[in-house]
Amino acid sequence: MTWIGSAVRARGGWLWMVLVVLAGVVVPVTLVPGMGGANDGADAEWSATSDMFAPNDFRAAPYLGNGRIGTMLPPSGGGYHDYGDTARTAFPLQQPRYTGTYLAGFYAEGGPSPQYTQVIAALPAWSGLTVGVAGQQYQADVDPAAINDYRQTLDYRTATATTQVTWTPDPEHRIRLRYDTFVSRSRPDLAVQRLTLAPDFSGDLDVTDLIDTAATRRTSPVTAFADPARQQSVAGVRADGSPDTAFVVSAVDTPQHTVAAALPATSGIRYTTPVTEGGSYTFTKYVGISSTDYGPDPQAAATTAAESGRTDGYNTAHGAHADAWDQLWQKGIEITGRDDYTQWIRAAMYSVLASVRAGDRWSVQPAGLSSDDYGGITFWDADTWIFPTLLALYPDLARTIVDFRSQALPSARANARGYGLPGALYPWNDGPAQRCASPWVCGLTEEHLHNEIALAQWQYYTATGDLEWLHSNGAPVITAIADYLTARVGPKMPDGKYHYVPAAGADEYVTLSIDNALTNGGVMNTMRIAAQAAGLAGLPVDPRWADIAANMAMPPEIAPGVPAEYLGYTGAPIKQADTVLLSYPFSYTAPGYSPVDTLHYYFDRTDPDGPNMSNAVGAILSAEYDPCLTQYYLDQSVQPYVRGPYNFQSEARGDRSGANVLGQAAWIFVTGAAGFLQGLLYAPTGLRWTDTNPRLNPMLPNGFPHGMTIHGLSVGTGTVTVRITSDTTTLTLTSGDPITFDTPAGPETVTSTRPLQIPTRSAC
Repeated sequence: MTWIGSAVRARGGWLWMVLVVLAGVVVPVTLVPGMGGANDGADAEWSATSDMFAPNDFRAAPYLGNGRIGTMLPPSGGGYHDYGDTARTAFPLQQPRYTGTYLAGFYAEGGPSPQYTQVIAALPAWSGLTVGVAGQQYQADVDPAAINDYRQTLDYRTATATTQVTWTPDPEHRIRLRYDTFVSRSRPDLAVQRLTLAPDFSGDLDVTDLIDTAATRRTSPVTAFADPARQQSVAGVRADGSPDTAFVVSAVDTPQHTVAAALPATSGIRYTTPVTEGGSYTFTKYVGISSTDYGPDPQAAATTAAESGRTDGYNTAHGAHADAWDQLWQKGIEITGRDDYTQWIRAAMYSVLASVRAGDRWSVQPAGLSSDDYGGITFWDADTWIFPTLLALYPDLARTIVDFRSQALPSARANARGYGLPGALYPWNDGPAQRCASPWVCGLTEEHLHNEIALAQWQYYTATGDLEWLHSNGAPVITAIADYLTARVGPKMPDGKYHYVPAAGADEYVTLSIDNALTNGGVMNTMRIAAQAAGLAGLPVDPRWADIAANMAMPPEIAPGVPAEYLGYTGAPIKQADTVLLSYPFSYTAPGYSPVDTLHYYFDRTDPDGPNMSNAVGAILSAEYDPCLTQYYLDQSVQPYVRGPYNFQSEARGDRSGANVLGQAAWIFVTGAAGFLQGLLYAPTGLRWTDTNPRLNPMLPNGFPHGMTIHGLSVGTGTVTVRITSDTTTLTLTSGDPITFDTPAGPETVTSTRPLQIPTRSAC
C-alpha cells in the first residue's frame, strides 16, 4: 500500500545522538553482511529505526501488541531489562521502569488505597533467547563495548520488531544476530520470536530459552518448569489478592544436532548446537499466553497456542499476523507532502491499534498495554480521547470501550447503592472490577466522567445506528447514569436551579468546587440523551430529567460569553482542557455563550506543561470558530511530545505532566496519540455525531496545502473516503449503504454512483 504518502526515515539526527550520548552509550551503525539490508526487510515508508544501542534509554524500546497481549522489547531485542531507579512510571505506582508484558484483564488487587481497587499485573518475560559462548552471554544487559553494527527496526505495517547486531564477546568469537519478533494479531494468545545466528567461528554455541519470572510484578508464582524432550518451557503466576492465574508457555524449534537440557529449578532450557564458521542457524520460539479471564485452564490454552504456532511455522504465523494488520491499515489518514505528519500518524495509529482488540471485553488504558503507567487503570481517557478516534474509523474496536462500561454496569449500580443512591456510579479510576475504593475518589472526584461515559454510549448509537445494541447495552448505561445524577444534584434549590456540590472538573489543579461548568453542562446533555435513549429502547423516562436539563445551574460569566470554570473561579492557570469541552465533545449552547471566546480565554490559561490531549481539542474547536489557529493547535498536539527513535508520544513536553503531578510523565501515552488523531479526524472535516445525520463542515488547515485524505470513515454500515483540498471536499462511498450527511447546504447523500462534493472553508 502506498496511499499514506512519502517516506519518512527514522529519527537519527543530531538531537537523538546527543540524547543517547547522555544516556551513556552510542554505537554507530554499519550494515551487517548476510543479515538483511538497510531497512531490515521492512518498508522504509512504514518503519522507524534505531541505529544506536542505548540499553538504558527506556524510549529506545519497541512496543508490540495485539490488543490482548502487550510487550516492550529492550534494545537488545528480547528479554527483561530494568531501567533502574531514575526512570520511573507515572502515578500511582511511581516505580522503576522495566520492559514488561501485560495481558488485558489480568489485574492484582490494589491493596489499601483510597483511589483504586485493582492494578495491572506484569507477566514473566517471554521474549528472550539468550546466546552464550565462551562464558559470555548476549542478553538485555549485554556489555555495550561488545556491540557493533547495531540496528533495530519497528515496522508499523506488520507490527514486527527486527534487531540486528554483531556481538564480539572476545577476539576469538564474533556472531551476527538477528531477532524478528511479533505478537500475533491473527491469534490473540500467540507471540513469536525468531533468532538467526551467523558465527565467525566453529564450535559449540548455547541458546537459552527462559520464561523469566524476574519480570513479574504484583504476582506470586504458581509453577515454573521445563520439558527438554518437548522443548517446552512453562511459567504460571497468580495475580496478588486474586484467584486469577496466567500462564506463559514456550515451544522452540531448533537446528539439527541441537541438544536440550533443563536449567535446574527454572522454566529455562539450554540448547547447545555445534556451529561452523560461515553457517547460519535459526531458533524460533512460539509462546502461548493465557489467563483464567479467557478460559478455565489457561495452561492448556497457552500450550495449545504455542504448539499450534510451532506446527504452522514462522512464515505461516507471521503471514496471518501481517494480513490482519494489513486489514487495519486499509483505513487511515493521508496528508500529502507532509512526511513528518505521515510518520507521526503511523506511529500514533499503531500505538492505539496495538492496545485494543475487537470482541474482547476490556477498555483501553492511558498507556495501552505498553506499561503499568497509571496502573493500567481505566480513566476518562478511554471514553473521551481514544473512543472518538476509533469510532470514526474502527467502530468494531470502539465498541470495546462502550461495552466495557455496560459490562461493568452491575458494579456501578452496586457502587451507587453503597452510598445510598440510585443508578450507576462509576469510579474515576479503577481496573476491570470498576469498584469504588472510597467515597472521596468515587463520589467526589471528576464526576464529569459520568457525562462522558453517557455521551460515548450515545455517540456509538448515532454513528452506527445499532438500535439493538442501544436497547441491550447503551440505553441501560445512559439511563442508570441519569438516575444517579438526578439524585446527586437534587433537589432544586430556592433559586429554582439544580446545583452540583461538591464537584470537580477535568482541571486537576482544583480538587473540589461548586457548580463546575463542564460537569453541570454535561449533566444537561446526559439528561437530554437519557430521555431519547429511554424512548428508543422502551425504558421508563423520568420527568425530572427534562427539568434538570432546563434548570441546571451554571457559574456566572468570568468574561463576556465565557462561563467561569466553577463558582468562584478568578482566572487561575488550569492544567488541561476543561470548560472548553462544553463546546466539544459536548454541544453546549446557552443565551450569550460564546464558544470562540471560551476557547481563547481558557487556552490562554492552560498550562503548556500539562498533558498533551488539550491541543487536539483546540484544533477541533478552532477549525469551527477560528480556523487560522487550527494548524497551530494540530502542530502543538504532536510535535512537542513525539520522541525518537520510534516516534511514540510522551504525556508531557518535560518529565512531568503538570505542576501537581506525582511521578513522571506516562510513556507510551496512547491517550495523547489518540487525541492527536482525533484532532486530524474531526477538525478538518468538522465531523460531529448528531441525533439525525453526521455533520460535516470541512476546512483545510493551512499547513496542508496539498490536501489530506481520510480513508475508511465509517457511518452506519457504510464507509467513505474523504478528500479535502483547498476548494472542494469530495466524499466517495467505498462500501455499504448510501450515507446522508448534514452539510452547510443541508442534507446531502453519497451513493455508490454519486460522490458528494462540499465546498471547503478557507483556513484564514
